[in-house]
Order: sequence, then structure tokens, then C-alpha cells
Amino acid sequence: MATIHVPGTGFRPHGSKRSRRAAILGAAVLAFAAIVVPFVLHEVGDDDGAKASAAAQTIAPTVAPAAHQHPATDPAVGPRGNLPDLLPARSRLSDGAHVRLGNVTDGVVRRTPAGAWQVLVRWDGRLQPVPLRGPVRLAAGPATSWISENGLIYTRVPTATPDRFQVFEWDPRGGTAYTPPKLVATSLSEVCFNHAFTAFGTC
Repeated sequence: MATIHVPGTGFRPHGSKRSRRAAILGAAVLAFAAIVVPFVLHEVGDDDGAKASAAAQTIAPTVAPAAHQHPATDPAVGPRGNLPDLLPARSRLSDGAHVRLGNVTDGVVRRTPAGAWQVLVRWDGRLQPVPLRGPVRLAAGPATSWISENGLIYTRVPTATPDRFQVFEWDPRGGTAYTPPKLVATSLSEVCFNHAFTAFGTC
């Protein structure tokens, strides 16, 4: 077969074949890359995700210890039984301490000029003293009054037996739209406390 060459045109039949072969080879490479590269990236992503998931599963969360945990029973003082939580947030009354009057309202403890203790509440738009009733007074004489961790007021009176006390809870009673409730000292029972005042029971 004769080879045709047209001067000045740069057209060569054999060069044209090589160009087509190179173009076909390049297209094949691109097609192969389009198929293989996404698959490789997907495998790498899955591997990274699996590593991250495994790392997340091996790190255990830090749990803070619960506050105010106390044993339910202390052999030295006996079981708690049905007693409320008597452990003190404050072992003594202090001027300006906030207290709860049951589920009725909140109040504040104040020292009177005579040295006694009273509870004041905001009632009917003004600060009013709460009447105290019962066989004991707040921190009067040998009795000791304190505020529990729940914000309630209690008073204990020593008995003839060491570490054994008669305990009174100050229970709100009555009250109208214009007058605050009274706090009545109601006897719970005899209760035993340890010397550190950190455990109590029914003796």
C-alpha cells in the first residue's frame, strides 16, 4: 500500500494512529481511576470510622461521686426506721440562715435583741415573725436546734441516757392570707446520735 503525504499539512497517517492509541490508553486509565479511587476512599473512610468508634467505646465516662451519702444504718445508733433525714447542714442556728417551713414557704432565722431566736417569713407583702408553739424553744436552755440538709428545723433535748435525745420537728400549722403559719414543736421520738453528729437512729 502506498503512503500518502501532503506537503505543508502535517498530516501523517502513521502519526494519526499513534495519537488515537494514546487517546484510547488515556481514556482507559481515567476510567480505571474513576472506578478504583472511590472504592479505596470508601474503605479508608470505613477504617477511620471504625477506629474512632472503637476509641469512643474504650473511653469510659467519668462519673462524679454523689454528695451527701450517708449509711442507712449505723450499729452504734440503730436503724433509722421511719425517721426523716435529721443530719444537719448546720449544727447550730446562725443569724440569716434560710429555712423551709415544710412545703408552705421559706423563711430566715434571726437573733432577737434579747438573744432568742425567731423565724421571719415574707407574708402578705411584708416580713413577719412566725409564732413558735410547743414544749421547747429554738436553741433555748439545754436544747439544741439545727437546720437539716433539707432546710427544716429540729430541736433535740438530752435525756438521762448518753447520746439519746428527745427530738422535736418544727411543723407549720394554720396560716391565712394575712397571717403566717405557726411553727409547732412536735415530738418525733427518742433518737440516738453519734458524737460527731453524722449518724442517727432509733436506738
